[in-house]
Amino acid sequence: MFSKTKKTAILLAASALLATSLGGNLAYADTTATTNPTVSNTTKNSDNSSVATATNDNDQENVVQNSTTNKDNQTTSNTDSSDTTSTGTATTQAGYQKIDTAAVRVAMFSELNRLRAQNNLQPLTSVNVLNSYAQSRTDSFINSGGVDNHAGWNSANMYPYNLTAEENIAQMPYSMLGTTDPTVIAQKITNEFYSEMYDPEPNYGHRKNMLNPYVNFVGIGVSISNNGMIYFSQEMGNNQETYSKYDASDVYAYYLTNDNDYANVSQYDIADAKKTDADYQNRDNYKTADLRGGVTTKNQVTHLYDRYGTQRTDLALAPNSEWISDMIAIIDGNFYYHVCTNGFVAADDALPWATFLAGSTVRTTANAKVYDNSGNYTGNTVGTGTEWIVDRRAVNPLTNVKMYRIGTNAWIQQNQLQQL
Repeated sequence: MFSKTKKTAILLAASALLATSLGGNLAYADTTATTNPTVSNTTKNSDNSSVATATNDNDQENVVQNSTTNKDNQTTSNTDSSDTTSTGTATTQAGYQKIDTAAVRVAMFSELNRLRAQNNLQPLTSVNVLNSYAQSRTDSFINSGGVDNHAGWNSANMYPYNLTAEENIAQMPYSMLGTTDPTVIAQKITNEFYSEMYDPEPNYGHRKNMLNPYVNFVGIGVSISNNGMIYFSQEMGNNQETYSKYDASDVYAYYLTNDNDYANVSQYDIADAKKTDADYQNRDNYKTADLRGGVTTKNQVTHLYDRYGTQRTDLALAPNSEWISDMIAIIDGNFYYHVCTNGFVAADDALPWATFLAGSTVRTTANAKVYDNSGNYTGNTVGTGTEWIVDRRAVNPLTNVKMYRIGTNAWIQQNQLQQL
């Protein structure tokens, strides 16, 4: 799709994003944000979501320091949880009532350890304390209207396995699962935890929890409501004996990876089934990690590199242009963003950002400064208490503070907003 010339070919489609064989579905940049942040603001439309997952990061009070802050993610889609016809409802009910929840729990435990084995990690051990707590969590969702974004989570109930405590929870309607086979159900929910396809603000926290090298025990919960909604829970942690085997600084360093908007280097055969291109194949001095987002180039022609880190001479990116990226490649220890087949942008040459699946709303807590794509203060502000739909999150390259995009080339920093 690209023409080659004797000179560098600059791709100048300012409003068109690069469409390439990136593998899987391309998630193009959201356009719901306002384009004039100093004049108008907008709020997020509510939805009737039925698919949700939430991941609870390590309980800091039980890891390194006395902090109760947990970073929760709720994921949603507009999938209807019930069929619209009487025939369909009867079929759905007949289906989900045949699910063997005990068999699903066993299959989820097996699939979790199969995932860990693919990443050279030791298997987790199932223990009754965590299984009981996990089941109580999913049972509670039936009467509370769905997953609670960890509002009811209490790691004390996981004792003595409440050190390095983590929780992944999810709900998914039977109409989406479409099967009563325990193995298939386990694979589908594990793949959702791994890929966060329905998470509006993916940071791959579920994956990081499942692949935490510093946890040893797990419990699984599965419950089914009378409308066909299936609830899932993974409760993970350590007792004092296993926790004491690890260096606390290593445990905390792994916890901090939940601040990243990209995955850690990992693999899962189900999620990676379509990634057959050489760009996705790990090798010596070349590792990949998933990302849902893209990059914006700086005010200059931006070089592209191939999968070996060699600068390409046939293609470059236009100044101030935006490009979808589905992964990070670590080539000889340096970070690059994948923007096309055998085409990568060096991390220092562009602003990387994560996209939100369905948008998210923030409210300013001060007269918030507006920054441009380069991290510079524009001289504009937005008023205290105003609400904005944001479609991207990035790190300000000058202040190193996370920021959220409220309009074209317009961002406000996380320290002057609250997420709704």
